[in-house]
Amino acid sequence: MKKRLTLVSALLIISFLLITCAGKSSSSELTISPEKPKAGESVTFSYIPVDKEFHSRDKFTLYVYSFSKELPAVTPVNLVKSGKKWAGSYSIDKAAFGLAAKVKLDEKNEDTNKGQGYFFPLYNTSGQIIPGYKAGLALAYTSWGQLIGIGQDLKKALALTEEDFQANPDIKKDFINSYLRLLQSLKPEGWEKTSQAFLDEVSSLPELDDSALTTLYGYYAQLGNQEKATAIYQQAQKNPKSDFFQVQALMQFQAIQDPKLRLDFLAKFKEEFPDSKYTDSLVAMITQSLLQENKLEEAETFLENNRDKTEPYYFYVIASQAAQTEAQTDLALKALDYGYSLAQEQLKQPDKFKPAYYTEEEWKEQSEGNLLPMFSGLKGQLLMKKGQTGEALPLLKQAYELNQGKDTVVTANYARALLANQDFAQASSLLEKAGQEGFINSDLMSLLKQAYTGVHKSEEGWGKYQSELQASALKVMKTDLTKKMINEAAAPFELKDLEGKDVKLSDYSGKVVILDFWATWCSPCLSSFPGMKKLVEEYQKTPDVAFVFVNCWQDEDNKEQVVKDFLEKNQYPFYVLMDTTNTVTSAYGVSGIPTKFVIDPKGKIKFKVVGFENDTEKMIQEVKIMIDLAKGN
Repeated sequence: MKKRLTLVSALLIISFLLITCAGKSSSSELTISPEKPKAGESVTFSYIPVDKEFHSRDKFTLYVYSFSKELPAVTPVNLVKSGKKWAGSYSIDKAAFGLAAKVKLDEKNEDTNKGQGYFFPLYNTSGQIIPGYKAGLALAYTSWGQLIGIGQDLKKALALTEEDFQANPDIKKDFINSYLRLLQSLKPEGWEKTSQAFLDEVSSLPELDDSALTTLYGYYAQLGNQEKATAIYQQAQKNPKSDFFQVQALMQFQAIQDPKLRLDFLAKFKEEFPDSKYTDSLVAMITQSLLQENKLEEAETFLENNRDKTEPYYFYVIASQAAQTEAQTDLALKALDYGYSLAQEQLKQPDKFKPAYYTEEEWKEQSEGNLLPMFSGLKGQLLMKKGQTGEALPLLKQAYELNQGKDTVVTANYARALLANQDFAQASSLLEKAGQEGFINSDLMSLLKQAYTGVHKSEEGWGKYQSELQASALKVMKTDLTKKMINEAAAPFELKDLEGKDVKLSDYSGKVVILDFWATWCSPCLSSFPGMKKLVEEYQKTPDVAFVFVNCWQDEDNKEQVVKDFLEKNQYPFYVLMDTTNTVTSAYGVSGIPTKFVIDPKGKIKFKVVGFENDTEKMIQEVKIMIDLAKGN
């Protein structure tokens, strides 16, 4: 995903990460019967877990993802013990190209076939794999693979797509965009010429559907081939209400700057295309524009007027921005109440609001464990600022329980409310629990000291208690990180630094390398940088550790200057390599930034960390432990 993300797409990515677990190492057996299943027929899955600890279980849940050229749709299948196997039946969608699957072992673990995924091709009546299976499978390696626990692999995706194209040329019209994006990432030289030839070939195929016409038109326009674009436009005119013209309307909308004209355009679009799936996109774009201009009251009113086409998360964004100014506290509280109510309302209608790639259980878990606590946690925090501790306490307790104490900010605010209410014992209990389960930052430790003092009526014994808790927390953190260690060969590369010097990964042989992929526009990257600065400065005199920051997905033409200016402005002592073609980024399977890799002295990737949890102290401690583990300590 290489452009600036919208709030909705960012939330989608976060959701993906929330439902993806590391899983147990597995050589389990998952089979399908008949061996050559066909679209539309009923099949039986059989499963034998490798781990003996699961052999006494009565059942498992199998998540089956039916994929084609679109995002997959998931169906949970109960596998019930039958002899030495666990079996369950499943009806294949008639439009499917293939099936992907994973097994939920328990609350924390999934069997993803050692991160390789379980895949099952579908066959035609002649016993041959149906056209589109391999190209559809390629999409798992470019976009939705995290659902089944596999990483991004663009080279594999391109190979699969081209193999399918060679055997089945007619399917090219179904995978225009995915194929050209792969070529642009992996073979950028001569891309325009290659793309033009491919588009000409596809445009000559019979029975082009609306999706193909839309994509062809967009690429021809991008390449400046007005003659071809016009020809495609004329073909599409057979159906003036089609997706093609809805997409063209979206393009026209993006050029409109005047707020009133944008609202007029939305009203006209709704009237002309009353059932369009793109109305949500127009609402999102208008909302984001208002938020960027800090027109929070207008945004809140607009969303209320379009509640059936909006994401509840936008109300949280309004509230979080309004909360920065005391004068807008009431607006923030209003947006929180409205957004929370809308989220609960949508949770009651999974058939209408649940994405196809979620099971109902996963969707509710993501919303209840992530979205709802955000609303109640921020509302509780604002009420605390207003001195309304009694009203804030149940909200903060709810947020804490819903996210199971995973958010340190919520934990801290709940503890503050308990301390304000003189409930020292409860505050001490939840803060101690946080320390027992992992790293406890200085804010939480300060609150724990207050709770400890309140319980014991003095600070006597605090020093020993604090030291023991910190040691225990670090031990837990190291144990958890050890379980997450991997052992994959780091892809060799050569990039230029900001001075134009060629730098190879092999130049760092014998050192632990922290490879951090980032961009200047990436908010989580920027949030992590104060902590990364401290790490770089701490290890600058450690010869066997190197921090290398790989700039990627930078949009500007003058990328190097943009990065230089950014580093100078913020006084960051980072050594930066420029991946201007994003080739190395693709080779490392980076699908979101920031992504950090910790590479050991022998060139093996030991850790891959995606994102930033907004806890700088925790990140610093984790990186230190990962460095030690990569050294073999």
